[in-house]
Amino acid sequence: MKKQPIYLLFLAGALFAGITLGFFLGRNLTRGDVIVSLPESMCTEPTQASTAASVETTGAEEVSFPLDINQADSEALQALPGIGEVLAGRIIAYRDENGPFSSPDQLMNVEGIGEKRLEAILDYITIGG
Repeated sequence: MKKQPIYLLFLAGALFAGITLGFFLGRNLTRGDVIVSLPESMCTEPTQASTAASVETTGAEEVSFPLDINQADSEALQALPGIGEVLAGRIIAYRDENGPFSSPDQLMNVEGIGEKRLEAILDYITIGG
C-alpha cells in the first residue's frame, strides 16, 4: 500500500510531461510554410542595359541614365542615389576647377564621395567624350 502514492506521483508527472511535450510539439508542427511570391522583375538585379534605358523625374525635369557627369547640371546630379544638393554642387565645382572627369574614379577626389557612394552610382553614370 505504501508504494501506491509513489506510482501515482510518477504517473501524474509522466502525464504532465507528456501533455506539455505534446502541446509544444503540436504547436510548432501546425505552422505552415510561408510562401512569398514576388514579380519576376523584382527578383533580378538591374543590368547595365536596363539601367541605361531608365528615366527618373526630378521635379519638372526628366533624367535619363547613364548620366554624363561632365555635362550634368545640379538637378540631374541630384537624381543619382546618395547625391544631394551639396554634393552636386561640389561635383560641379570640382569639374569647373579641374576640367572634365576622365574616369568615374576621379569622383572620389570630390569631398564627401568615397568608395561606397561611388559604387552606388557607378551603374548610373558615364564619362562623355
